[in-house]
Amino acid sequence: MISFMNGDQISLDQDDHHICFASNAAIAKRTHVSLQTVERHISALVELGLIRRVMSANGKRWARRDRQGRVVTATGLSLMPLSERHAEFIQEAQKHADRVLEFTVLRDKVSAALARLKELVADDSAISDLMATVRNTLRRKPDANVLSELLAEISVEISEVTPVDAENLRANDNEIEGHKEDSLNPEVKKEKLSQVQVSADQMEHSFPRLCSELRFARDQAHCDRLMDDIAAYLQLGQTWYAMKSTHGSAVRFMVLGYIFQRAEKIQSHGSYMITLLAKIDSGEMKPTALLAPKACIRRISS
Repeated sequence: MISFMNGDQISLDQDDHHICFASNAAIAKRTHVSLQTVERHISALVELGLIRRVMSANGKRWARRDRQGRVVTATGLSLMPLSERHAEFIQEAQKHADRVLEFTVLRDKVSAALARLKELVADDSAISDLMATVRNTLRRKPDANVLSELLAEISVEISEVTPVDAENLRANDNEIEGHKEDSLNPEVKKEKLSQVQVSADQMEHSFPRLCSELRFARDQAHCDRLMDDIAAYLQLGQTWYAMKSTHGSAVRFMVLGYIFQRAEKIQSHGSYMITLLAKIDSGEMKPTALLAPKACIRRISS
């Protein structure tokens, strides 16, 4: 309907700036749907208050023009209600996008937690029922409450793994190399992720690959865009963008730098990132454990 109207925006300046007087047949042809579909949707939009009928006595839509061909009066479907609520719809769209992002991150956390549990448990048959439940639930597009309950259940299972099992796993696990032993201690107090600070020298020594990519950034905004581009190249997905509201800039830099530095050795960058964040968020690992140890710093410097 908007495509049939004149003017750059919906307004009350002229009738043809907010009233669509095209017939249902014309709208159906332009939208490639049936006439019945157009009629049904128009009725629904009117009922929702998104458009308003401005009809003549005979119920027809028409326009009267002057000698210059300009519309001076028209009847049809006014889109002013839609225009007046535009800001509301933009806000609702943003809320919906935030909910989708939150749901996506929660799904990723459930998948990562299940993978972590499988690593800790030598016999998969002991958790076969839970694994089946998680897989079936994820296939059915569950709501956030169901996912939260599953995440809590998996966390309980992980907490019940004996220290011996966890120690054996740690001795054999080379997926995340270079972590300091004390950072893997679950008793370590979780840092405030938005307040973690790391010096420029530490960043340069630990993540030379990322630093070289960002060296010519004009300002912080340009730097953020370059980091987003690298995250997209690594296919880190929505989890990367979710970090912007949950983790400080230093943590984001370290996580991206750590993965980028080892990109060729990691099979799934997105899953690897989720695993890193799960350990950081749970307090199992300090963010600064991602920094290269002093020996590595000396080697890089030389």
